[in-house]
Amino acid sequence: MTLPTDNVIDALANDFVCGWEDIRDEDFCGVSSGYSKTQTAVGTTNGAGGRNVQIFVLSPDQRVLLLLPGFWHPDDLLQELSFAKVLHRLWADEGKSLEDKVHMWRRLHERQPRTHSLATRARCDWQNFDEHAERNRAKYSYRDSITRDENGKVALLAIDQLVHKRLAERPFVAYERFDVENFVDYGRRYYDLNRGHDRGKNFAEVQRREAKRSRAD
Repeated sequence: MTLPTDNVIDALANDFVCGWEDIRDEDFCGVSSGYSKTQTAVGTTNGAGGRNVQIFVLSPDQRVLLLLPGFWHPDDLLQELSFAKVLHRLWADEGKSLEDKVHMWRRLHERQPRTHSLATRARCDWQNFDEHAERNRAKYSYRDSITRDENGKVALLAIDQLVHKRLAERPFVAYERFDVENFVDYGRRYYDLNRGHDRGKNFAEVQRREAKRSRAD
């Protein structure tokens, strides 16, 4: 659950069965330092903290209909939850072939960012440090987050565009086979914006995990 409001809670209670999973030991989980479970989440851009929080919407047979990485504004989350119900109806439609469902899945995900309001688009901008890291990574390897015009000028897809682009390539994947690590791979792996609380503290476990991942890279 991310940035809850009454209308989000009502939508989840009425139309979804909610659950959660501890991902701290997963390889894809991001690392940051002194955030505790008692601290309140603040307003941020959509997709911030995508390695630490993921909102999955699954069909009853455990197909991934939607994955929103990170925190999402309540208004934008509600719109995406409504979109997930459209995808569920598509998957449950016995009158369509799997080929037709996949074709429509891709078209729906390609179209979805174009339905977003200007306010939603503004909330899907990158955090500065993530944008810097992503642009730097694009210098050395292919990144699906990057577009280039005819003059070679680089631009980043907005977070909502990137999310739906990646979902379009993963039609109705079973939850147990979903490649979360690649899906949430954008921006920086490690950052700590809680320095005012963290100063002088030793986060040995966080530092150990980051060292391990740095060696793996």
